[in-house]
Amino acid sequence: QPKKSCTSMAKAKKPARAAPPAAEGKAPAAAASSAEPSAYPAVLRRSTHTRKKVLVLCSRGVTTTFIELMEDVLKLLPHAKKDPKFDKREALSSINEIADLGGCRFAVYFEARKMRDLFLWAAAVGGEGPSVKFLVQQVKPSSDLRLTGNCLLGSRPVVSFDPSFAGSAHGALLKELLGQIFSTPKGHPRSKPFHDHVLHFSLLGGKIVVRHYQVLPPLDAAKGSEDSLVEIGPRFSLLPVKIFGRSSGGEARSARLREMTRDCPRERDCRGLVWRRDALRQREVRLPQ
Repeated sequence: QPKKSCTSMAKAKKPARAAPPAAEGKAPAAAASSAEPSAYPAVLRRSTHTRKKVLVLCSRGVTTTFIELMEDVLKLLPHAKKDPKFDKREALSSINEIADLGGCRFAVYFEARKMRDLFLWAAAVGGEGPSVKFLVQQVKPSSDLRLTGNCLLGSRPVVSFDPSFAGSAHGALLKELLGQIFSTPKGHPRSKPFHDHVLHFSLLGGKIVVRHYQVLPPLDAAKGSEDSLVEIGPRFSLLPVKIFGRSSGGEARSARLREMTRDCPRERDCRGLVWRRDALRQREVRLPQ
């Protein structure tokens, strides 16, 4: 007899085996499980947090002290997004577009003028504003040797405000805006679930003094000692210049705030030079010809 080829042997069908009889009471359940797709348990997130981003950027012409201050503020905001330097020749409304593209609800803009003065713009970009323009004074970065505190990077701060903010309408507005910017959302992926530092805002003489402290646990809890505070830095003060109704400009909402030309150190120096020049001109004595 001729030998069968491999192809003919592969085409030959093997007889199907009969399935063993299923036990009584188990056949309906097995049929139902094979007919319906397997249902996986719903995957839940570890924590839900408010989606809030803060855009932080600076202008060109900043000094090293201003850059150190901005880096310290970025360390305080784990929910912040840093952007390259902003060109001062462009309109401030461009910051709103940059924030919208990055999905940010708030914006903090450090504007330097003539490498001497630093202005801080704090704005709520998501809605109709508001935005506040501050003059930054008395800057001491955290690299100062007198600021010896330390805290865990990315931990959530305890944001505290002085009771004097509730004394006026613009004070309550500043408290709400600064609290929204500097408070880290609970459960943020970049944050850590610890509270080991305090960020304090106090209103003194029309200025907002910002201090940053570390919370130290008591050395001996048996003696009943309390927690202590050690300053970390940065330390700076904010002088409100104007409050605008919209983000990055618009109609001024508070006319009781001081004007920038009255409190800017550069403007005061210029007025002092002019006054001294006029005084010297009056004292000049011309000799008769």
